[in-house]
Amino acid sequence: MSKHVTVASILGALGLSIVLAAAGTGQTAAPPAARIGTFDSRAVALAYWRSAEGMARLEELHADLEKARAAKDEKRIRELEIEGPGRQVRMHQQVFSTGTVTDILARIQTSIPAIAKEAGVPLVVSKWEVAYRDPSVECVDVTPQLVALFHPDEGVRKMLEGLAGQEPVPIDQLSKDPNH
Repeated sequence: MSKHVTVASILGALGLSIVLAAAGTGQTAAPPAARIGTFDSRAVALAYWRSAEGMARLEELHADLEKARAAKDEKRIRELEIEGPGRQVRMHQQVFSTGTVTDILARIQTSIPAIAKEAGVPLVVSKWEVAYRDPSVECVDVTPQLVALFHPDEGVRKMLEGLAGQEPVPIDQLSKDPNH
């Protein structure tokens, strides 16, 4: 063998070992963290119930009660007098605690996939429903995008800012009395 071939072989092997050393320490790289979309269900509930659609639902309930009273439909009056306070309790659970907002999400269901895609997440869940999260999982907050679907006005946006800094009231500590 000539000196040139031997030197070239040594330099080639040395270069290869430098490249391999620079590529890692022999350990495999950790896979990228999983990403999930999370949202504050209280904010979604507040934005919905203060939206034109949410307010219209409440007004419709009141109008139905007035119609039933005008018609002296005692059965319907009793039904609505139960439904109204029950709805109020559920709204309090949703806005002040961690009550489910599946009824509200159903109204925006067709928009959620686009929000998830934009955030780069394959799953969107209430942050209050995550029982465990491995530290390698990255939670991406999609609350603002969900809230925006209800077109909150300035007053609602201010309420949302205040809500963000507060922990939810434990649901079992909320009054079941709709007047409190």
